[in-house]
Amino acid sequence: MPSVKELVKSTRRIFVTAVPSVKELVKSTRRIFVTADTHFGHTEAIAQFKRPFASVDAMDEAMIANMNAVVGANDILIHLGDFTGPRDWNGAECKRVAALRDRIACRHLHLVRGNHDPDNEKRFDELFESVSDVISARGISGVDERIVMFHYPIDQWQGRPNGGFHLHGHVHAFSSTVARRCDVGVDVPAHAFAPQPLVELIAQLRDTPPSGFVRA
Repeated sequence: MPSVKELVKSTRRIFVTAVPSVKELVKSTRRIFVTADTHFGHTEAIAQFKRPFASVDAMDEAMIANMNAVVGANDILIHLGDFTGPRDWNGAECKRVAALRDRIACRHLHLVRGNHDPDNEKRFDELFESVSDVISARGISGVDERIVMFHYPIDQWQGRPNGGFHLHGHVHAFSSTVARRCDVGVDVPAHAFAPQPLVELIAQLRDTPPSGFVRA
């Protein structure tokens, strides 16, 4: 991450990534789905995360088919990071990922950037309706409590003492259980490599009481 002084001195072009308007998400009446950690094109993900696919092409095909089966073109899909796996970002890779994105029917695909998503790469960011580091708001999909969406799991998220929810990815189903926190990644067995309806996840999490601050 460049320092402020480096940005001031830099003669390079600087791109400002679009950030989803929280107000737009709150006001939207579209169905909202969430997912994370697809690692499209990442061959090593099959063995690393014990995915039941014979090849990376088969993995990508299955996850795209699953997305298109549950998320409509006019729905909203929020991807909580690691859309692709680790790789060198070049022209050929840009074309490959762009072609993959074109096969996803959902037109309103938002990305909360993960550690394997390229940073400051305009060609990648333009594949999404918006790219941000975190989404945090009350009222999304009519949920009164705050929902914090971030790639990484965190213990003390905004709104937790008041019953807020935290959705994340990154850990590939190896997260410890914390009340009102949920791994939305594709590797969670119950998710079956498919996006999940936001309101259904929140309904499940609401069965656990707010935990407040946990002090040692």
